Amino acid sequence: MAISDNFQKRINELVGEQNIKKSTLPSKIGVDYRSVSNALNYGIVPSPRILIRIADYFNVSVKYLLGQTDDEYFSKSKTDSNFDTRFRALCERDSVTFYKVGKDCHFSNSYISRWLNFGYLPSLELLEILSDYFSVSLDYLLGRTDDMY
Repeated sequence: MAISDNFQKRINELVGEQNIKKSTLPSKIGVDYRSVSNALNYGIVPSPRILIRIADYFNVSVKYLLGQTDDEYFSKSKTDSNFDTRFRALCERDSVTFYKVGKDCHFSNSYISRWLNFGYLPSLELLEILSDYFSVSLDYLLGRTDDMY
């Protein structure tokens, strides 16, 4: 479980700018109260699925939400895409096999199997490794934007 002061500061800023009651945010984005409360009060970074919901609600990039950039620009994808679709397309674009990606990134192919066959989403750490590997933004890899960088 990662803790980030930058994330805590950014999510509190976004809540303040939108003039939302902290207690109503979880129901607005459809996540459990504890995840949002831990983020707002302690800077505990939630799972990627919850990060995506928060970023979608505020219409910001995940990188912005995490406080890793001050660039507020975000353009939502015009196509219905997700991690699975983008991962497969990026492997095809770069002519690499799933096995090679796993080997190059130093993680088990069983992870990839769970992502592609069972709809699992990688951890934030693995998503960042993959976005670096393919030289694309985290939000592009997640299917949230069509902007690759």
